[in-house]
Amino acid sequence: FGAVVLDVFERDDGFDVVLDQTMFYPEGGGQPADTGTLSDDDGTYTVEVTDVQIRDGVILHRTDERPGKGDIVRGQLDTRRRRQLMRHHTATHVVIHAARRVLGEHIRQAGAQKGVDSSRIDVHHYERIDRADVKRIEHVANEIVMENTPVTQEWPDRHEAEAEHGFDLYQGGIPPGENIRLIHVAEDVQACGGTHVARTGDIGTIKIRNAERVQDGVERLTFAAGEAAISYTQEAEDALYGAAEVLDVNPEEVPETAERFFEEWKARGKEIEELKE
Repeated sequence: FGAVVLDVFERDDGFDVVLDQTMFYPEGGGQPADTGTLSDDDGTYTVEVTDVQIRDGVILHRTDERPGKGDIVRGQLDTRRRRQLMRHHTATHVVIHAARRVLGEHIRQAGAQKGVDSSRIDVHHYERIDRADVKRIEHVANEIVMENTPVTQEWPDRHEAEAEHGFDLYQGGIPPGENIRLIHVAEDVQACGGTHVARTGDIGTIKIRNAERVQDGVERLTFAAGEAAISYTQEAEDALYGAAEVLDVNPEEVPETAERFFEEWKARGKEIEELKE
């Protein structure tokens, strides 16, 4: 995108650049900021955008070098990174919706953090989320992905939105303004200012990496989407195949073999202690 440099502020670790318009997403709502570059029209310089923050309604682009005030620049996002953040943000909506369908309508978001390699969502729940629950949530989430439904947005009046959808809209916090941005993902509707894919199929796939209790009544689901889900699955498979090679068995025999070795090790340890006595 093209933009004009309105102002540049020097900081201890770089410069904060203000543009007249931008496509860089500032950090917010649990989504990290975009990164990329700013280049002048003549091609004499290119500065790295390492962070983007919003302060008092002004978007600040943190750069490693100073661009010229008044320059016309070309902004270029790290599109691969942005696409992963979009997948993970939409996947967050899908996962909490799937968790509600599997665990019950009482499920509410307690916090979320999106990332490039993985994301996490904390939910209020009175029981531990076990392996069977994880598999069911993962199955429902990927059904929504494969349905390839459109991800749509609207900007209704706040009071009209609350009357139609209730206060469940505010899973990620209450946004300011008379009109709020609603994101529709399948049957899920949330007030959200983040970046999203156009259709659920663009997520690719969702893999839940872990479920753990972070405090009483709050369970954390860590998951990966798209390329990150494939990478995680391959890493898990590498570990499984590595264990199979060490144990000299087929991968599907690893759990049974490991359990047998462990029981034999405990038995021999007990026997050694008895012989010592």
